Amino acid sequence: MRTVIYILSFMFLISGCTGQRKTSSKSDNNEVSNIIDLTAGFNNIQTVKLSEIADSVTFIPFETTPQSLMGLGQRNIRFTTKFIFFIEKYFNWDGNYLGSIIKKGPGPFEEVDGGKLLYKDNHFYSKGSKFIEYDLNGKPTGKVKYLYNSREFESNDFLRMGVEFFTVGDNFAIYNYPTTMYYFNKDFETVSSRVVFQADSLPPRTSRIGYSKYITDYKDKILFYNFINDTIFYVTDNGLEPRWIVSFDHPLRLSTNVILDSYNLLANLEIVMRSGSIENSELIQLTDNKHEVMSVYETESHLFFLMTEIIQFAEPRGKTPPEPYIIYYDKNTGKSTRVKGNGFSDDLLGMDFFYPQLGIFEGKMITYIWPYELFDYIEKYKEKGREVNLQLIALSKKLKPDDNPVLIVAHLKKEV
Repeated sequence: MRTVIYILSFMFLISGCTGQRKTSSKSDNNEVSNIIDLTAGFNNIQTVKLSEIADSVTFIPFETTPQSLMGLGQRNIRFTTKFIFFIEKYFNWDGNYLGSIIKKGPGPFEEVDGGKLLYKDNHFYSKGSKFIEYDLNGKPTGKVKYLYNSREFESNDFLRMGVEFFTVGDNFAIYNYPTTMYYFNKDFETVSSRVVFQADSLPPRTSRIGYSKYITDYKDKILFYNFINDTIFYVTDNGLEPRWIVSFDHPLRLSTNVILDSYNLLANLEIVMRSGSIENSELIQLTDNKHEVMSVYETESHLFFLMTEIIQFAEPRGKTPPEPYIIYYDKNTGKSTRVKGNGFSDDLLGMDFFYPQLGIFEGKMITYIWPYELFDYIEKYKEKGREVNLQLIALSKKLKPDDNPVLIVAHLKKEV
């Protein structure tokens, strides 16, 4: 079991590493270019107040009923303009529970292990072991594609392995990490594909471990960050439009060689672990205290890079697990800044800091808190004689300790 935990943790690491590229942050005519100098931002550390980029904070408590109970795994919360999805459950933007779409079971329109939901053109779609279409009430329409059909197993291989499933224009798309983007229509027929990385020597990877996000939304655009060649694309109906090049050449940056040589590193790790220590393994030597981008979000004036330092197996090694941090890029000035600490200094709610654990969507930076965490926070602050924000006190009076989590939404200023 210990070996499995180490290997899964490593697979998280290699799923989101960045590529190496030597570039400049300015064009020849001194105008802001399409090159983002992340190295400069890494070294430009500033304390940034939340009020500098956001003008207000609101809350969305998820309705709590026996049917809507949310377990752990809040990273699975995803946002669309109309709905908020949590695995098979969906809510509106007031937090009201609307129902569950994916039914678990062995039936023709059921999934044994669940799946991922999308909404498009007044229909829901799920991807698990099948593609299934549902009407607006969550009832299967009869349209289904079996991804594990033995007769079509090889032709559906890329669909099963997709780590991202999303809508774009008139089509759906799947990113088969790390090599190819595939596009298919509402009849689940493949219409085109785009190779994003040549990796003939890499064995196929059937799943992604960890929280790196390759696909994010901005207005009517879909951003795809190709971590391997440090390029940010806009995804079109049937292709990719390059938008920015990310220059991250700092010595502490995680090398692309880690992913290209991942299987040899894993083999070496297993050998070293038999001696009872991993400190001298190649994996530790290549990754300790390196930094990687986990996801990128675009807003009207900025790009926000959610990043982390890497300390593999921190707790078993007696080390403190690193916290994620933020670097943001100003599209108007071409400057990038690393936010000091674990997030924006929270001068709006008075909490320690604000970090958008669930990302940024339609001008909203979003994180979450469990009610019991909120109660503990209020109690500790009162014991210390510190003033608690009235918004938090009012929120706590509407909650019970065992309720579903609450989204905390920081609304970005219009000029941001």
